[in-house]
Amino acid sequence: MHVPTMVKDNIMKLTDGLYSTLFREIGKNYPEIEQDLKIIDIGSAQLADTPERFDVIVTLNLYGDIISDIVAQIAGSVGLCGSSNIGEKVSMFEAIHGSAPDIAGKNIANPSGLLNGAILMLRHIGRNAAAVSIHNAWLKTLEDGIHTADIYDAKVSKQKVGTREFAQAVIDRLGQKPNHFAPVEEGSGQVIQIPAYERKPVTRILVGADFFVYEPSLSANELGKKIDKVLLNSGLKLKMISNRGVKVYPDGHPETFCTDHWRCRIIDSEQEGKGYPMITIAHLLSIQQAFLNEGLEIIKTENLFFFGSERGFSLGQGE
Repeated sequence: MHVPTMVKDNIMKLTDGLYSTLFREIGKNYPEIEQDLKIIDIGSAQLADTPERFDVIVTLNLYGDIISDIVAQIAGSVGLCGSSNIGEKVSMFEAIHGSAPDIAGKNIANPSGLLNGAILMLRHIGRNAAAVSIHNAWLKTLEDGIHTADIYDAKVSKQKVGTREFAQAVIDRLGQKPNHFAPVEEGSGQVIQIPAYERKPVTRILVGADFFVYEPSLSANELGKKIDKVLLNSGLKLKMISNRGVKVYPDGHPETFCTDHWRCRIIDSEQEGKGYPMITIAHLLSIQQAFLNEGLEIIKTENLFFFGSERGFSLGQGE
């Protein structure tokens, strides 16, 4: 069985990086499953181009929310699909598009998403016969060409209906099975239980910080020299400044288009070229105060950590 996952672990080192590490580690316990790790960019493109190559996709909630809409739209409409969120104690079932309040009460929404969410719920609570009956009635309704506006096509559809009329058509077909579509069978509804997984603890080492500075009036060189002055005799060093992901100090290019949002990477000055040593939160807080004293507004900070021997942050351009 081939199971791909989609992440952005080349950039999101802490979150997606941890996820992809766990994906690989847990996957070792299931040798019958072929793992495939894709960056979400190309994975989404492949879903839009050749969705038939995919079956089950394992991914994070953010990416799952995006790619579920992609594949639903390819199938005809985001109004078609339901979703299930299964927890240890609580589970939730809904249409993938959420509540769609902008079209509520207008009798134009496709109720298929909620119907399919309800079918998933019925299967989850063991009401397989009811789930199968509703599912087949829904397929028969679509097969008979009774379609809401989002999937209506004059070449294949026979009747354009609203929310209430579509729901009534499904009710009228309860107990029937589709002829063209493969009918749904009840099955066993077997649930695979996956044992809990425990990660071994690793040492977390603070090695620096990125200070994100709001500064609309200074150039990259002016800002860099001002920060160098702030850090003088502090034991820390400004490694680089980047803007929109592009290195602008030192040795940046004046023609680079810059915004007023600068990322300033601070590390230990005595270890330049020797790797990253451990520094303290107190040291970084003292530097933040020094920035404030010089009128430099820090709008966000991101501490840089190693987890054991693994770097938990992305290198900047040129590092």
